[in-house]
Amino acid sequence: MDAPDVPRPAPPDDAPEAPGEACRLLDLLLTQPPVGLELRSLLVVDWLLLAEASGRRVPHRLLPSLLMLAEAKSSVAEHLHPAIGTRGRWLQDLTAGGADPRPAMTTDWAELNSADATTELERRRRSNPAAARELLVTHWDTLGARERAAHLATLAANLRADDEELLERALDDTAKSVREVAAALLDRLPESARAVRMAARLRPLLRFKGLLRKQFEIDLPPEPDAAGLRDGIAPAPRSGEPDRLGRLDAIIRGAPLDVWTTAAGRTPAASVALLKGEPRALETIVTTAALRADLDWVRALLDVRTDLRLLNCLPAAEREDTLVRHLRGGTANPWTLVQPLRDMPRPWGRPLAEAVLEQINAKNGGQLATMLADTLPAALPPEAAEQARRLLEHPDADAARRRVLRDAVQYQSFRQSLTEAFQ
Repeated sequence: MDAPDVPRPAPPDDAPEAPGEACRLLDLLLTQPPVGLELRSLLVVDWLLLAEASGRRVPHRLLPSLLMLAEAKSSVAEHLHPAIGTRGRWLQDLTAGGADPRPAMTTDWAELNSADATTELERRRRSNPAAARELLVTHWDTLGARERAAHLATLAANLRADDEELLERALDDTAKSVREVAAALLDRLPESARAVRMAARLRPLLRFKGLLRKQFEIDLPPEPDAAGLRDGIAPAPRSGEPDRLGRLDAIIRGAPLDVWTTAAGRTPAASVALLKGEPRALETIVTTAALRADLDWVRALLDVRTDLRLLNCLPAAEREDTLVRHLRGGTANPWTLVQPLRDMPRPWGRPLAEAVLEQINAKNGGQLATMLADTLPAALPPEAAEQARRLLEHPDADAARRRVLRDAVQYQSFRQSLTEAFQ
C-alpha cells in the first residue's frame, strides 16, 4: 500500500506577531464579535490593514478561524496577505490541496473558446491596447458574428483614437450586432470622422425660439440616407411610424458636444440652460457627456441634474464637494445620492460626513439612514463619530435610525481600539 502524502512542514515566519492587545481584539472579533456580522468583517479587514502597515502578522492560533471567515467573506479574503504571514499561506495551500484554482490557459489566443478569448482579449487590452487591437484585426475574418461583436466590445477598455479604423470597418459588417457595437464605441470618440458626419446632421436641426429668453428648439431628423444608415441611424420600420426621436438620439450621441456651444455661442453651462424645454435631448446629452467623461459638460450638467454617471466622472475630491453642495442646497432628493455616497472612497471627508448626518437627523432621515446602513460606519471619519454619538443622546422614536447610528459609533469605537493596539 502506498504511503499517504505527508504535507511539507510549515516554514517559519519572519514577521513578528501582532501585539498582545491587537491579538486579543482579533480573537474577540472571530469568536465573540461585539458587533453585527457585517461590521465584524469591516473590522477584521481594518485589523489586517493595520497589521500590514506595522509589519506584523496574525497569531498562528487564529489562522484557522480567520481563513474560515475569509471563505465566506470575499472582502476579508482580498486582504489576507501579507498579514497572515508565511504559515498562513502554507495553511491556505494545504487546505486548498495545493492546487491552483485557476484553469490552465493556453498561450494561443485563437485556440481559446469564445468566452475565454473575450476575457483574455480584455485583459490584454488593459495592459497593451494597440497589441490587443492588432490581435483582433489579425483574426477578424476567421471569427463568427457573435465573436466579432463580443471581442470588439473589449475596445471599450482604454478606447483610443487609433481604434477608429477598425470601428469604421465594423460599421460595414454584415452582422447588425457588430455594427451596433461599433456605433456605440464611436459615440465615445468626438473627434472621429463619424462624429463629424453626425455634427453635419445635427446642426440644421437646431433653432432658437423666444425673444427675451431664448431656448433651443430641435427639429426631428428626416429619413436617413445610405450614409446615415451606415452610421447607425435607424431605418424606417416595415410597418408603423418611424422612431424619429430615436434617430435624433443617435445623432446627438454621435456628434461632438461643441455643436451645442457653437450654435448657442455660449459656454456649456449657458447652453444647458437653453435646453430646459428639450428634456429628452438633455438626457441624451447627459449620457454622452458621461460616456466621454467631458468634464466641462459634466460640471455644467451637474448644476441642473444629479446623476450617478456624471458624478463618477469627477475626481474624488471634486465629487465629494459636489455631493455636499447637493445635500445642503436641497437640489436633489437625498435618496438619489445613496449610490454615489456608497461609491465614495472611505472614510469621507468631514464636510460630507456632517452633511449626511444632518440629512439623517432630519424629520424623514430614518429611511436614508437605513439605506446607508452598510456604508455609514466605515465612511464616517473619526471626528464625525462624535457627531453621531451626540445624535444618539437625543430621544428618537425611529428605531432604525438609532440602530444605524449606534452601529456607526460602535464601529468607530472598536476601530479606535484597534489603532491604539497597533501603536
